[in-house]
Parts: sequence; structure tokens; C-alpha cells
Amino acid sequence: MKLGRRQFLSATAALAAVGTSPQLFAFQGSKGPTPDRYPIDAWKVEDPRFNDYMIFNTPLERHWSGGLWTEGPAWNAVGRYVVFSDIPRAKQMRWDEATGQVSVLRNNVGYSNGNTFDHQGRLVSCEHHPARVLRYEWDGSTTVLAERYQDKPLNAPNDVVALPSGGVIFTDPGYGAHFDYEGKKRELELETAIYYVDDSLDEPIKLTEDIHKPNGIVLMPDGSGFYASDSAPTHFDEPARIIRWTLGDDGRSVSDRQVVVTSEDTIFDGMACDQDGNIWSSANGGEGIDGVVVFSPEGDLLGRVLLPEVCSNVCFAGENRNRLFMTASQSVYTVYTATRGA
Repeated sequence: MKLGRRQFLSATAALAAVGTSPQLFAFQGSKGPTPDRYPIDAWKVEDPRFNDYMIFNTPLERHWSGGLWTEGPAWNAVGRYVVFSDIPRAKQMRWDEATGQVSVLRNNVGYSNGNTFDHQGRLVSCEHHPARVLRYEWDGSTTVLAERYQDKPLNAPNDVVALPSGGVIFTDPGYGAHFDYEGKKRELELETAIYYVDDSLDEPIKLTEDIHKPNGIVLMPDGSGFYASDSAPTHFDEPARIIRWTLGDDGRSVSDRQVVVTSEDTIFDGMACDQDGNIWSSANGGEGIDGVVVFSPEGDLLGRVLLPEVCSNVCFAGENRNRLFMTASQSVYTVYTATRGA
């Protein structure tokens, strides 16, 4: 078949139009919001040592938004997913690393907040109402690890870490009892405290109440102790603190209380430690502070990851544990780092 001159010119023009058509030749994936600047402005170096922990050209990714208050991320290395909570909606959510998708894992979970996986791979969650610490077993059943202390109901368990021995340590500040939003409003019957519990105990052991509002908790990399954030300014005329305790050999006692960080302008919540022992803590303090703040083990301010929303909690995720996963108000974010989670 031969084309006449007019047909040839018409076909050439059509092909040229197709070749410049963004609708036909553009990648058909989700573009997401256009960034204001790339590389991102999320990294903020406060100490030159932080340059060893940040990657300047990694994007800050928002994977999902639409929560009421996202919290409690925990990485599952076998399934390659993060469990996190949308507390007011009483949902546990699931972020899949392979697809980047977020879906509902469980509904009506008792205003679930902090989560962790124990050393057998079972999910352990803190619930605000009913106030308890719950473990999800492999057969689909659940085990209540703690719900009362000295015959009084717990305040509203908040965050939790698992020990190799099988026990868990959890904080109990009572935030889920202050409003009919992240739980049910009621008067607290116990002092705010940090507890230990395992399967051999009928009730938890109080480790310490020498903290105003025990909030986030994270184990030190060597397991010899833990950090807990004190979000005291929400209810007391006290500064926010990050406090370290040494654990006894059995995990049932603490000693050597040391205030590592004190702040008048930032409230700390959930935390994670990297392999060098640095503390990656959520930060709430307004524009220029909201996001994640990073401290050395000695409490030196190293740097920040700035977010457009208040951050509540963090964990290290991904195949190499080098991806910082952040629950932040309505959304969840990730950013790659130059370190790995402990």
C-alpha cells in the first residue's frame, strides 16, 4: 500500500502529536503532590555528627492519610509490614512494604495504641478501653497479659516493648481515659507508672512511678535498660523529658534513673533506637519542630526530620531496617536513613 503525499503528511502530523502527548506516553502511576523542593528540606542538621545518619537525596514519602490520630508502629520482618493504630477509630492498620499500600488489619480493637512483636513473632498491643495489654496468639485467639493492678483497673496502657525472656514492659499514663475520643473518659484509679508483666504473673509488677506521664518506651540496643518519654507538660507544670533506667537481670526491676533530655519547647512521645544507640523520638512543638528529633545516647541534639504534621511515634522498617516509619497525626510517612534500627 502506497501513501499519497497528503496522506503521508497527515500520518506524520498524527504521529508527531502522539509523540508529544503526555496522556498517552506519561507513566500512569500516581504522581502524588508536587514537592516544593527536591532534594527535600526535611533533614535538619543540628550537629555535624548527624551527617553520618541522613541521606540528603532520599524523598520523604507520605503513604497514606485519613486517620484521626495514628500511633504505635511496629515492624514485622517476616511479613514485611508495619502495624499501626488509628486510635479514635479503634482500628489497627497495616502498611505493606512491597506495595506501599495501607489497609485495615483489625476493627474494634479497644482503641489500640502502642504495638510490638515479641520474640515469638506475636503481636502485643496496648488498649485504652478496656484498659489492658493484649497478645494475639498464632491460632487467632488473644491473651490478656494485664488489665488490673492491686485490684484496680489500669489507666490506659500506652506503649510497650518485649524482652527476650518473654516478658513485656509497658507505660500507663492514662491518656485514653481523659476524653471520649481515644477511649472512654473516667477518673484514673492508679498513679501513672511503668510496669512489667509475663505469663507467670497474675498482675503486673510496678517498675517505677517516678515519672509524671510515661509515654513512649524503647529498649537500649544491648537490652540493658530502656528509655521512656515523660510528656508531663500535657498535665503538669513540668518540662518534657526522656529518662533512662537500667534493667535488672530478670527485667522485673529498675535502677539508676537518669534524665537524658529535658525540653521546654518539645513534647516527646514514641521512640526508636538505631544500632549506634541514638534516640529517634517523635516531636511535637509547632512548625520547625514537629516531626522526629534525634539525640545521641548522652542526650546531645544531633538533628531532625521535619514533617508537616505532629509526629506521634516511629519505628525502623524495611528489609535493611534503614527506613524510618513515622505515624503523624492523620498520616504515615517514611524516609530512608544512613543507619539501621537496633
